[in-house]
Amino acid sequence: MNDLLKRLGIGVLIGLSIAIVVGIGTQKISFIKELLDGYEFRSYDSRMRARVNDVEESSIDSVVIIDIEQNSIEGLGNYNDWPHAYHGQLIDVVTSGNPKALLFDIIFDPENTFNYDLVNALKSESEPQEEYLSQATEQYLVSNDPSRFVLSTYESQKVYHALVFEKEDTLNFQYKMNSEPEGYDRPDHLINLPIEQAQRLPIGDRLTNTHMDLISAAKRAGSANFPQDEDGIIRRAPTAIYFEGPNHVYPTLVLAAVMDILGIPADGFDYDFDNSILRLSDTTGTVIREIPIDHKGRMFVNYYGRFKTFYYLPYMYCFDPEMLDPTYWEGKVALVGASLPGLMDLRNTPVQETFAGVEIHANTMHSILQNEFVSTTSARTNFNTILILSIFLGIIVSIPKKPLYTIPVPLLGIFAWNLYSYNQFFNSLVMWEIIRPALSLGGTYLGVFLYNFLVAEKDKRFLKNTFSTYISPELIDQMFDAKEEPQLGGEEGYHTAFFTDIQSFSAFSEKLSATDLVELLNDYLTEMTDTLLENKGTLDKYIGDAIVAFYGAPAPVDDHEYYACLTAVLMQERLSKMRDKWRGEGDRWPEIVHNMQNRIGINTGKMVTGNMGSTMRMNYTMMGDTVNLAARLESSAKQYGIYIQVANETYTPCKDKFIWRDLDFVRVMGKTEPAQVYELIAVAGKETEQDKSILKAYHEALELYRKQDWDKAQDAFKAADELEDMFPGRKTNPSRVYIPRCDHWKSNPPGDDWDGVWTLTSK
Repeated sequence: MNDLLKRLGIGVLIGLSIAIVVGIGTQKISFIKELLDGYEFRSYDSRMRARVNDVEESSIDSVVIIDIEQNSIEGLGNYNDWPHAYHGQLIDVVTSGNPKALLFDIIFDPENTFNYDLVNALKSESEPQEEYLSQATEQYLVSNDPSRFVLSTYESQKVYHALVFEKEDTLNFQYKMNSEPEGYDRPDHLINLPIEQAQRLPIGDRLTNTHMDLISAAKRAGSANFPQDEDGIIRRAPTAIYFEGPNHVYPTLVLAAVMDILGIPADGFDYDFDNSILRLSDTTGTVIREIPIDHKGRMFVNYYGRFKTFYYLPYMYCFDPEMLDPTYWEGKVALVGASLPGLMDLRNTPVQETFAGVEIHANTMHSILQNEFVSTTSARTNFNTILILSIFLGIIVSIPKKPLYTIPVPLLGIFAWNLYSYNQFFNSLVMWEIIRPALSLGGTYLGVFLYNFLVAEKDKRFLKNTFSTYISPELIDQMFDAKEEPQLGGEEGYHTAFFTDIQSFSAFSEKLSATDLVELLNDYLTEMTDTLLENKGTLDKYIGDAIVAFYGAPAPVDDHEYYACLTAVLMQERLSKMRDKWRGEGDRWPEIVHNMQNRIGINTGKMVTGNMGSTMRMNYTMMGDTVNLAARLESSAKQYGIYIQVANETYTPCKDKFIWRDLDFVRVMGKTEPAQVYELIAVAGKETEQDKSILKAYHEALELYRKQDWDKAQDAFKAADELEDMFPGRKTNPSRVYIPRCDHWKSNPPGDDWDGVWTLTSK
């Protein structure tokens, strides 16, 4: 009981410490905060995408987008050539239908009126004599009247134009402004805020609009700026901009319209940064909206769907009352914008990489009108959450003596917290933090684990440090866990045996000094062993230059046949690179080293694995008939001139994952039962064109051989032999092996009941 209480106390202490580090410490270090916030943003993106995944296109029509799209360009001409009078006509038509507001998410420069002035001057000097020419001139002057846009804006009292603010850029002589541009004096466009609130908002140094007559004519004007996050994604929309030079605060384009729609006066904005709320109040002081904001007064955009979730109408369709009855606009909010890529108003958003900027305004507008906002949890709430989760997990994982037994607990905790957070977002638009709670759970578990590793497992480390040179790690773990000496014995299982050694290694000792031989062998064994262990193999022992290994024990390995074969292929590839390295060292090594080859034998089946040896000294190894055959396959590979020989039991489960040569039905030395064996060539899809040619010719010859068509088979094997790569050290190949066999069987016909088995007379 005392031991349990101690562990629980340690768990609580570790949980508390991790909560402080993660919940508070990560907020104090700027680069860590930015990193974690970035991951938090990505989790927000995934939640938002999942939430809008099934939303249908054009499902929202209370906020409508008047789109400058391809059909309008084709119908009205190049957008840059449109007269401003078009926009005036659009305003007249749309506002006659009594919409709530008409917003232009477009920045206009003063119109070039040269052509209009020229035509007007010519008409003033002399009226055209032809009636049709006079009518055409009059129609041109009406359709291109440069004053119409400004006049319609002013007379409608429904139009809201966009302002664009920029930062000071002294390198390009774009300096900070101390006042609005000349011609723009509309104090009623401003909102009234205490200076301490205004200074916390996004700051603009310059107002870059040039068509000040148009801005001045608007009912209100507002900022169209959408600052993107560091990763280029727009997740938050400002609610107002602080124009620092003149000390003025402008609402955003959407909020400018909202002020009139909801009846919010200039002093109806109250930024409560402590509670992350913007309160909008009417003239009576009644709070109409409470908008969740961040530390800069920005609101998270509540994206209602992917691109074109809002209803899009072509521009040319909307400015012609004969095409669309103006009564359609009754009670709606209309936004004019562009979805064409060439007009440069496409943005990256959480729901879609290519998203029209005007639809971001539409989402913001709809969110405010519907009083549906994405809210975030406060810093205090986040810390309390992290604290509770960390302490609770610290208690849970401290109950067992070994924290490894509780690995699923933090994983389940992270999964459950993610599930809860997603549910809260889907149902309530509340964005709980995911990253920091997950870090706290993982950190708490790691803390408890490290404590046990550094303190509770001190005895085990001492045992390993003392005896690891003499006893295998598996036995040390067994000794410590069982608190008893390991016992001799094993258990039967279905595993894969793996044998490899260097071809003609005895010749190396004749060519190399003892020192060079040891260096070469250590280099070779290191590379081969690394390859073995990287692919889930278990090293049994070294026997000189030979490596003995197996797969599937002591820990189970799925697809152990595949990993054994993959190891063999990768060993050949590594040996090839080693040969290249040795050749590159010039005269450092003799020719025999440059041409080093190794042979590999693999077999799968039942075998016994376990502690074998004596009571004084034992090793975790393998025994059985399966093991013996694998050893025979390695040694008999030289009779075929091949380097990887695999039994059928290994071949069958992974035959589709590699390229094979059907080698033989053989009865190896010391075995009575025949075995079907294969040569492993390469990983599937990585064979060479030469491999394909050789295998095609060889297998055609083998088919003739097994049909006992000895003459044709012999000729076919000779043809296949011509294709084989007979590199240094390779004395034969499978095709050459079969050529004299054909002569043998021609002289000694096997009969109709022949099973194709060939008995090897040497290892």
